[in-house]
Amino acid sequence: MKNLFLSIAWAICFGASIEAIDITGLQQIGPIDHYVQTKNGVVFTCRDNSQVQIFVWAPDLVRVRASFLKPLPERDHSWAIDKTDWTAPQWKIIETSDHFVITTQELEILVYRSPLLIEFRDAKTHQVINADARPMMYDSKSTTIAAAKKLGFDEHFYGLGEKAWQLDKRRGQFQMWNSDTPAYHEGTDPIYQSIPFYIGWQAGTAYGIFFDNSYRTRFDFGVDSQEHIAFAADGGEMNYYFFYGPSMKKIIGRYTELTGRIPLPPLWALGHQQSRWSYYPESTVEELARQYRERDIPLDAIHLDIHYMNGYRVFTWNTDRFPDPTEMISRLRQQGIKIVTIIDPGVKYQPPDEGAKDATKNPELALQDKSYYVYNEGIAKDYFLKRKDGSPYIGRVWPGESRFVDFTIPEARRWWGDLHRALFDHGVAGIWNDMNEPADFVDQTGKSQMDVVSYDEGEHSTHAKNRNVFALLMAQATFGGFERLKPNDRPFIITRAGYAGIQRFATMWTGDNSSTWDDLALSIPMFEMLGLSGETFVGADIGGFAGKGNGELLTRWYQVGFLTPLCRNHKTVNGYDQEPWRFGKYYEDIIRKYLKLRYRLLPFLYTNLEEAHRTGVPLFRPLLLNYQSDPNTLNINDEYMIGDDLLAAPILRANQTTRLVYLPEGDWFDYWTGKRYAGGTMIPVEAPLDTTPLFVRGGAIIPMWPEMNYVGEKPIDQITFDIYPSDKHTSSFTLYEDDGSTPAYKQGVFRRTKVTSTKTTGGYEISIASPEGNYQPAPRSFIFALKPASATSVLLDGKTLTETAATGTANGWHKAKSDTFIRINDDGKPHRIQLK
Repeated sequence: MKNLFLSIAWAICFGASIEAIDITGLQQIGPIDHYVQTKNGVVFTCRDNSQVQIFVWAPDLVRVRASFLKPLPERDHSWAIDKTDWTAPQWKIIETSDHFVITTQELEILVYRSPLLIEFRDAKTHQVINADARPMMYDSKSTTIAAAKKLGFDEHFYGLGEKAWQLDKRRGQFQMWNSDTPAYHEGTDPIYQSIPFYIGWQAGTAYGIFFDNSYRTRFDFGVDSQEHIAFAADGGEMNYYFFYGPSMKKIIGRYTELTGRIPLPPLWALGHQQSRWSYYPESTVEELARQYRERDIPLDAIHLDIHYMNGYRVFTWNTDRFPDPTEMISRLRQQGIKIVTIIDPGVKYQPPDEGAKDATKNPELALQDKSYYVYNEGIAKDYFLKRKDGSPYIGRVWPGESRFVDFTIPEARRWWGDLHRALFDHGVAGIWNDMNEPADFVDQTGKSQMDVVSYDEGEHSTHAKNRNVFALLMAQATFGGFERLKPNDRPFIITRAGYAGIQRFATMWTGDNSSTWDDLALSIPMFEMLGLSGETFVGADIGGFAGKGNGELLTRWYQVGFLTPLCRNHKTVNGYDQEPWRFGKYYEDIIRKYLKLRYRLLPFLYTNLEEAHRTGVPLFRPLLLNYQSDPNTLNINDEYMIGDDLLAAPILRANQTTRLVYLPEGDWFDYWTGKRYAGGTMIPVEAPLDTTPLFVRGGAIIPMWPEMNYVGEKPIDQITFDIYPSDKHTSSFTLYEDDGSTPAYKQGVFRRTKVTSTKTTGGYEISIASPEGNYQPAPRSFIFALKPASATSVLLDGKTLTETAATGTANGWHKAKSDTFIRINDDGKPHRIQLK
């Protein structure tokens, strides 16, 4: 048997010191001695006293938990898991002389006695989906555990969250260890997040594995073996979940049911956001807002980086730079601009001067030079992390020497969340969690922090277990504070680091990228991988964080960014300014065009975001997710889809004005020209700088709003439904709406309006169903734009509709070029429109 090595790259940024593990030298779990059937599964006891427990959570979801040389511990807890109350499905177990078969409606789980091997099969076809290559393994001299799975000849791998890598992970090697990695590039690993969940694909069939282990984990997808893939951890339990599709969408839905789904953010969070490290003083922030409004460029939020604080102390304000944050934020809000403030986890280590006291009212506005209220409260409550010997863990970040909160303590999470009063009381609308790997300038690898101890529900475990969940728990604390302090507002929290389940509390961006074409190209598979891993609200620093770009790069970056869920331009402190106008009017005009289009597309984007909230399926998708049976989509890294209907193929190289675009099966319309293409082929496309290749699926309906410069700027008195008919399929779209700001949607205060269009013998028929839900929008009209269709008459509910001018406001219809437009008032009733 060939050796299988799993590499560990301790160096974070450039160059790697490889520490290899030969899993052929690990000990194997012993053969099965006996078993006990439980309510939701089976416990197998091995001859070496090891135990393996198989839980049947759903017909397509099985959990495997193993303990080596000893029984399974009673404590069974994961910070990643959101759902634990599964309704037990029907299942049975059959025992044979050499194996056991656990059967559900969808799965057969074969557990062999000796050696102990687990194999997953389709319950209907009995075909093997996934199988152990070797029994589960451990190292009795260390805490290493590992599993090896057979590698299919044409098996491909996707997911693993945030990785600086291409879409397909086959022949790749990765590790999970949250790390501060500025100016990363393709191949840098690990970076900021750790999501140990992947999807395997072979011959159109998919499965998923979530290795829920928060220690440093590693994955090898066939780098050192033609026979095996493997995953391993430096400690903890062998604990993984197996998901069966065969649909990838079904797997993602089940995974996010297990680990949680994104709550709906405020609608303004889908607007354009501007940031840099840092905008200050107050006059600079207000001038930035003035420029945006004067230049007619949409903007919904400005981010304040660390220089708004007093000496980088979290939950304080620098009143020299921002004398009255409440008034400034109020003035900006009147212009439709919200403020998002950064919060880092490092609390300045600052024992108070003798006799110094903290202000009792608005301490965040006090000088803090003699006494820092946040540090004092953390010390008094004993909420900061310590080392094994009881000494304080003191790291070094922006404030200098700093203490870090033990977020595994429930009371500490509540305290941290409530500290956000120092921001929310002044009108701050969103929170940006940064440096939360946690970063430490003394040692970015985390090796020197291994003896730091967390409470961890009484287990008092070390940093080796808790580093990867630090950001998850910080985000949970922030989310809880947001809900308590602003109960009528939806939380908007951005995070840099995270672990599985982070989507329950925060959106994320891909950290400190660079102003290079390579990083622009890399952002697309990174977004796609995050979406496949449960994180749908994602984005990158538009234009690049580090280094200097140019007008062409910034423009092409916005041609990707205008469709990403998080659309934020961000730049480093010493980088060349990259607001949309910085490289001249030519580029500014193109960027404005795409941002205006984004705001017109907000009802489409928001409806797809609500689908992600409800089902877990992301809105930013690789083509593979929508066309899973098409092997041509397995390695497409430079195209993406928004929902089921928009396909984008942006330009990702300098001086490029043409490219090849792969269109999957079906009919496709060029968004800009309306030209129709048959799919299942590669086509050449012209793409001058002002154009990014964009296609609409035949059978799609795209809802559009009027142009606006910020969410809520004007009443939505008109919604246009662009209908792209298909000869083979009925066009349909169900528009989702709510108030866009409060949690009322959780109580059913929303509206769904389904629109369908069907080609008939004599023309087309459009149907508007009765709306569902309790949300009542303001009075408005619907415009249905059939593309292309040239009608001679139109009937509304069987009655002739008058042909009117394009500028009319009454019910009627008109033609423009090859399209037909029908306007009706939205009266909340079902309607039938016939075009002949």
